[in-house]
Amino acid sequence: MPSLGKTINLYLMDGTAAGRWQATLSNWNGAAYKIPRGDIKKCADLPELNYPGVYFLFGKDDESDKQFVYVGEADDVLKRLQQPHTFEKDGTYWMEAVVFVTPDGTLEKGRVKYLESRFHAIVTEANRYAVKNGNKPPQSPIGKQIRDMLEEFILNAYLVLPALGYKAFEASPTNDSDNDNDLDDLFYFSRKNGKGGQATGRLSSERFWVLKGSYIYPKVASYAPSGIKKAREQYASIIDKNGILQESVPFGSPSYAATFVCGKSSNGLVEWKNKNGIPLKELDVAAQDIQEKPKKKETAKPVKATVESKDSVMLHLAGKKVSARGWISEDGFTVCKGSGFSATETNSCTEWIKELRARLIAEGKVKNNEFVVDVTFKSASAAAACVIGGTANGNVMWLNSEGKSIKDLKIGENANGNI
Repeated sequence: MPSLGKTINLYLMDGTAAGRWQATLSNWNGAAYKIPRGDIKKCADLPELNYPGVYFLFGKDDESDKQFVYVGEADDVLKRLQQPHTFEKDGTYWMEAVVFVTPDGTLEKGRVKYLESRFHAIVTEANRYAVKNGNKPPQSPIGKQIRDMLEEFILNAYLVLPALGYKAFEASPTNDSDNDNDLDDLFYFSRKNGKGGQATGRLSSERFWVLKGSYIYPKVASYAPSGIKKAREQYASIIDKNGILQESVPFGSPSYAATFVCGKSSNGLVEWKNKNGIPLKELDVAAQDIQEKPKKKETAKPVKATVESKDSVMLHLAGKKVSARGWISEDGFTVCKGSGFSATETNSCTEWIKELRARLIAEGKVKNNEFVVDVTFKSASAAAACVIGGTANGNVMWLNSEGKSIKDLKIGENANGNI
């Protein structure tokens, strides 16, 4: 059964995004408040902050240039936020607080202690932020009924915290397990057969990560961007004497990540390749709308096909967990009724593909992980990405009965993803 949608209401309490925020969720008795440090003194008008609750303090460490988080709980959250914390003794300065409370005051002491312990464990395991807690908070013993209720509270917090601008619950690529789905999200860089830099990377929703274990070429060219030189200095402490990166490092673009690895100019869209040797550039398909295929299949004609028989025009895609059949039609690429539809999505799956997949399910064109009607996409790459729930180069992945790809057969207008 597909997940039901939920509504998050964001209220800018001071009429500006730089001020205090309140976040509430449909059918939830909890509430979250994002409060800049300088606005804590303005919160006397929020009596619910004087109730028991759990809170997160966010800031940035100047030395490591990494964001940090502290997880705490209190019987009176507002009062606690105005008191010093142990981790601040070294001059560390938190900038913003996110507080979770229940306006009806149902989060009594034992319950907030449980939430504090669970939230601490979650942000520690995610390893996206440095955690400033000196000790692991103990977990209060509670009954199963209350525990289940609090676990549901945590699930709602998973939805609300990112809406407030923080992804402390989402795992850093440093801790991603090496299962099959994760391998589909990996990209590889090699300069001069590895002698000039060799790395593994992963594209997340917000950054491109150079992963732990990558070999970083020790020299940096004089013409390298100043940002790369600064990054080399910043991360020098986590590159060992053999040039091996000891922690995963995020960058704003694949090209900056590649340049960091080799120390010279690099087009990351070309030099980062997936396990099949396909450059990132070819996997980065543009958003395309879909339309339902005309009911009469025989009216769909291949575009510039160099083959004659029907069997040679019919193409197939076989992924690790899903397979599909389709053909090039007048309007784009049509996926056949009965084709598989991956139940999961990889980390590299783009937002527009996720929306496209959700729309197919909502419109009844996909049921029980299977296409129940023929569906036409504007490109072979969009079709393949929708089938597997990730990024895809349709010109390479769709094969005929002889194992030849669209690119090999030279069918369509081009070989770069749009047909």
